[in-house]
Amino acid sequence: MLMLVSLKVKESIMVVLNRDDISIQKTADSGQCFRMNLQEDGSYIAAYRDISVRVKQEGNTITFFCSDEDFQNIWSPYFDIECDYSVFHDRIPKDDFFLNAAKDYSQGIRMLRQDTWETLISFILSQRKNIPAIKSSVEKLCEKFGVYTGGLAPYAFPEPYRLAAATDEELKSCGLGYRVPYVKKTADIIYSGKLKLDELNNYPNDELLNALCTLPGVGVKVASCVMLFAYRRLDIFPRDVWIKRVEEQQYNGHFDESIYKDSAGLMQQYMFYFGKSEEYKYFIIK
Repeated sequence: MLMLVSLKVKESIMVVLNRDDISIQKTADSGQCFRMNLQEDGSYIAAYRDISVRVKQEGNTITFFCSDEDFQNIWSPYFDIECDYSVFHDRIPKDDFFLNAAKDYSQGIRMLRQDTWETLISFILSQRKNIPAIKSSVEKLCEKFGVYTGGLAPYAFPEPYRLAAATDEELKSCGLGYRVPYVKKTADIIYSGKLKLDELNNYPNDELLNALCTLPGVGVKVASCVMLFAYRRLDIFPRDVWIKRVEEQQYNGHFDESIYKDSAGLMQQYMFYFGKSEEYKYFIIK
C-alpha cells in the first residue's frame, strides 16, 4: 500500500513513501538504466532527460527530495510506483524453482519508464561493455554534449543534433570505440526526422522491432531492450549472454516467455539480476 507524506524541512521539499516492495538499490543495479548513481551518503541521484532527483531509502522508508508535483508528474511514473507487481508474481508456477528464487532475490526492482532517445543511444553503446563502462561513457557524453542544467545531475542527456554534429574524435574520447559511427548515424536519422521515435509508440511489437532495427548498430537485442525499457513492452524478453547462460543452465536452453504476456520483461530482470549474483553460484534445484 502506498503511503505518501510531503514534508518541508529547512527549505528541502520531500515526498516520503513507506513501501516494502521497492528497492532503489536493486533497481539502480539491474542493468536497465545508466544514470542512477550511488552517492556517499547512501542516496541515489536519478536523471531523466534534463531533470534529476535525489532518492534515499532506509528500510521500507523511501524519500524523494522533490515537490509533490514533480513526484506525481515525473518520478512516480518513472519509478512505476503505482503498479502492483504481486499480480505478476502470482503467475509464476510453483514448480519453477529457479524463477521463484530469482523473484525472491530480486524483488524490489521496478521497471523504469525511461526516455526513448536516451535509452536507444545508451543501449547502442552498451554492446560489449560492462555496466560501469557503459555508465562512464554515458556520463562523458552528457558532460561533453549535454546542456548544463545546474541540477543534481548537472548535464542533460545530449540532444540528437549535438551527437550528429560531433566529430569522431570527440565521441571516441567518451569511450565509444567502434560504436562511434552507429551513434553518429543514428543521431542524424533521428534529428533529420527520418525516424520519429515518438510515432513508434503505437506500433505493434513486430513493426516496432523492425523499425528500430533499421538504425545503425541496432540488432534484435538492443531493439528489445529499447522496447522493454523505453516503450514499456512488458511482454518483451531481451536475451544477452547472461540470460542465455541462465536459459542453458535452468531451462534446457530456452525460457518460454510466452506464458508471461504482460510481465516477461520483469521476469527477465529478475533472472538477469539473480543470474549475475554470487548467490546464484550456489543455487541448487532441490
